[in-house]
Amino acid sequence: MELPPRQALIQLMLQLQRNGLALSQAYAARQTALELEKVVTVERLSSMEGVATSLAVIAALEALVEEHRKLVRQWLVEATRQLVPVLEEHPEDQRKDISDGLMAALQAQMQHQHLSLQARGEWIDAARSIFRLAQRARELDPRVERSLFANEDDFEEAERQGERMDAASAAEHRLQEELAARMRARLEQFQPR
Repeated sequence: MELPPRQALIQLMLQLQRNGLALSQAYAARQTALELEKVVTVERLSSMEGVATSLAVIAALEALVEEHRKLVRQWLVEATRQLVPVLEEHPEDQRKDISDGLMAALQAQMQHQHLSLQARGEWIDAARSIFRLAQRARELDPRVERSLFANEDDFEEAERQGERMDAASAAEHRLQEELAARMRARLEQFQPR
């Protein structure tokens, strides 16, 4: 039995929101598994082995971010592909309003994703900067034990980069929470009453 156009649209929106939420949750889980809180620690910064370990985690995070970016684009393309025929089932005088509303919602989700991934990119850049400073200290003196960095200027720069990492992480977390809340609200909105 074929659903009425409005019901078909609601069903499709529910499916797309569930898929989008699952995509975001999978990304968050994989990011958590990387144990990013251990990346910039005294233990890791104090040896070339620790630096190499953290740089490998950062590289894995970069790959994850790029993979997620591609999956989000695929989700958007698939959502658009599925929405077009459902929209065409609606009376012509309703299509533009429905389409505009759907496109605005998708655009808002994409903007949140973009800003979130941009914040994670900031975090990665700042972390790499700290490790460059730590590597430089080891290159200048392989037996360095008194400090993690070559000099006071490098230490202060590492602190600035750490603050940048904290700000980027907080922004990403806030954006991901907002996106998840928006998706849950949409799911709730489309649930049958």
